[in-house]
Amino acid sequence: ALLALTLTACGGGGEKETSAPTDQPAAQQQADSSSDPLEKLMANAKGAAELSFDMVMTVGGDNPMNSTSKMYISGKKSRMEMDAMGAKMITIIDAAGDVYLYDPVNNTAMKTTAPQQEVEAPNAWAEKDSAKMKVVGDEKVDGVDCLVVTSTDGEVETKMWLRKDIGMPVRVEVPAQNAVIEYKNFNIGAQDPKLFEIPADAMITELPAMPQ
Repeated sequence: ALLALTLTACGGGGEKETSAPTDQPAAQQQADSSSDPLEKLMANAKGAAELSFDMVMTVGGDNPMNSTSKMYISGKKSRMEMDAMGAKMITIIDAAGDVYLYDPVNNTAMKTTAPQQEVEAPNAWAEKDSAKMKVVGDEKVDGVDCLVVTSTDGEVETKMWLRKDIGMPVRVEVPAQNAVIEYKNFNIGAQDPKLFEIPADAMITELPAMPQ
């Protein structure tokens, strides 16, 4: 259930936090020429097709459920590493939309089909309608300057704290769902292709497709 929520809400490797790549031709040039702070952040964020980050999700009111995971994204491919009850579970979605739930201790995996084509990356907000967004202030979070933005989708309002340097969110709140997502340790740039592969000698069991 937590995996499904993560795939719907978001969305190892590089540990250092980096800024946006310096060779982002169209997006970066547009960002540099824009006087609108929100448009500048949107242009910066759109340029990141590959990245990794840590994600902390808190869901629930009186008895909240917390999860901590490491995510890697390369185009339509993604990898999520999560510790649950003392065991590490790795979820990999390949370019074809197949999902592998991999157990590295036993070198086994369960294969199924994703309920959607790809994981929504943290910068997916930049592809949405800016007319539904409103800048409500500036704030420093974890020592990083952020632009605070609210957006609406139907009756659901989302509040985001967006980094001014790379356009990525460091915190997202969805009050209607009692959900908070925190993003840390962004590493923007090419990711190791092997991260999105199951070991050749792993024992794979195929399961029915996930419900839509």
